[in-house]
Amino acid sequence: MGEKIRILIADDHSLMRQGLKQILEIEKELDVIGLAVDGEDALNKCLVLKPDIILLDINMPNMNGIQTLRRIKDMGLDTKVIMLTIHDDREYLFETVNIGAEGYVLKDAEANSLIKAIKDVHSGESYIHPSLASEFVKEYKKRGKGTEKELGKDTLTRRE
Repeated sequence: MGEKIRILIADDHSLMRQGLKQILEIEKELDVIGLAVDGEDALNKCLVLKPDIILLDINMPNMNGIQTLRRIKDMGLDTKVIMLTIHDDREYLFETVNIGAEGYVLKDAEANSLIKAIKDVHSGESYIHPSLASEFVKEYKKRGKGTEKELGKDTLTRRE
């Protein structure tokens, strides 16, 4: 077995942080190396601890999860991000994936789903909560068609 997957949990609710830590540490290959109470705390701990993966709540004080995700990606940090949220809203899903989140898991997911998401993302795959995956694909296809026109494709006549 290789090195453990190093995880930082960022959530403004203490019970959520502690509960996730206990669930994840049952798995031998997972190691929770830090807990953050908000986006600013998460960013600071991310810089110092250099986790493999950060579980990032969207709704947090001071700097929300979307702002934190954007900062992590803008700074070019190697940490992979899994959004962990109550929001099954596809706009949040689409926005966070566009910014660069590698995973999106709902807080009402089974522990096994979260563990699978962590392992998949760590191995270079993406993970979208199954109940949102088909919605994401539909939305992606819908938006993708508009993008071609915006880029000037399909706007020339046959003669042009």
